[in-house]
Amino acid sequence: MSEAVTRPMEPGEWSPPLVLLVGMGMGPEDLSVAARRWIDRAEVLLGGNRHLESLPAHPGRRVPLGKSLEESLAELEAVSRLSRTAVLASGDPLFFGIGRRLIGFLGKDRVKVIPGVTTVQALCARLGLPWDGLEVFSLHGRGEDETPWLSAARLGRAAALYTDRRHSPAWIARRLVDEGLPHHRLLVGEDLGLATERVRELTPREALDGRFSALNLCLVLPGAGPGPEAPGPLMGPAPDDEPVLGIQESALAHQAGLITKLEIRAAVLAHLRLRAGLVLWDIGAGSGSVSIEASRVAPLRQVFALEKNVDRYRQLLINARRFGRGSVEALWGSAAELIPGLPDPDRVFIGGSGGDLGSILQHVAARLRPGGRVVQTAVTLDTFQEGRAFWLARGWKVEVAQLQVNRSVPIGGSVRFEALNPVFLVTAAPPDDPPRKERS
Repeated sequence: MSEAVTRPMEPGEWSPPLVLLVGMGMGPEDLSVAARRWIDRAEVLLGGNRHLESLPAHPGRRVPLGKSLEESLAELEAVSRLSRTAVLASGDPLFFGIGRRLIGFLGKDRVKVIPGVTTVQALCARLGLPWDGLEVFSLHGRGEDETPWLSAARLGRAAALYTDRRHSPAWIARRLVDEGLPHHRLLVGEDLGLATERVRELTPREALDGRFSALNLCLVLPGAGPGPEAPGPLMGPAPDDEPVLGIQESALAHQAGLITKLEIRAAVLAHLRLRAGLVLWDIGAGSGSVSIEASRVAPLRQVFALEKNVDRYRQLLINARRFGRGSVEALWGSAAELIPGLPDPDRVFIGGSGGDLGSILQHVAARLRPGGRVVQTAVTLDTFQEGRAFWLARGWKVEVAQLQVNRSVPIGGSVRFEALNPVFLVTAAPPDDPPRKERS
């Protein structure tokens, strides 16, 4: 199979209906020589007033972008059929910019893109801050509950946020304070590239009542203050002879009684049918006993352990640090906040729902990959019935096991047996999941 040989198109080869899409960076001073050569060939410039006014000497006709993007795209379609038309955009138009909509409307064969410097690059350059590990989110038009950026903040990850008038740095600061993260840092770049440019470093509390230009970018960086980190190493590393499966409850940091017992863990892992390369979600992970043992019995690609209680989350971090096999990522927050930012799972274990089981099941059903499996433990009849009914209503194959464990307790020179709480195990798989072959 041969590959097509391509070469860069020159400005002199530009003819309608090809549209030029130029990222202006922070302003005309960021344009490369090549970008200027292309713009000079344009007969029509289309863009926001700020960008059109930044090229006062250009002789071409100017078409301001209207409030309705659909109307502007329709006008662009008409004018670009007759004239060489350049669309001027902020930053890099393919990085949270107009590029996606424009190429979706015209088709990629009709658009030549010249990228510019993004606002994220520019602000990090001003600060001398490497940005290769930065997570970037756009808050434009987002709902109040769409907060994957907040999950990143909880995990101590640096994030860049494209804001809008509703989701301002003050709004971001309020969310951080309300979530118990007042020690993070906000780096706010306002009017980057303009004469009024300003870059400020603020704490969330300082930013609560601040006034900011509508043209801003906000970096959220972890602070040095207390947060949902694990305490220092309360226990040393796991001993070399620690078994692959069957970590004792006494070895795991946990709240009394709030741990999936060893015998139940073994049954859960068997029903999950783990194998190399899978992605596992552990929802309501608690101390992380299931996630950690899953990482030890199979070389999974990723294990995401979700826990919203901060004390149990700290214990989860301790246990993952001591016993995990590297693929366990502990996440602090509710499932509704965290799940949108996760890759689709091959396996899901639901050990706790925090009263939000219906929503969690909806998310799992929508995201589970083909051939996937879901295992849920339940200690109450209501939870068991809700989980079972949900999957049956969708035509999924459902298996139920009721596990009753009795453990020996010494009494005199003999033993007696002490019962643990019975647990329901609900296993669900889509209809196309291949049936298990029973051995004769």
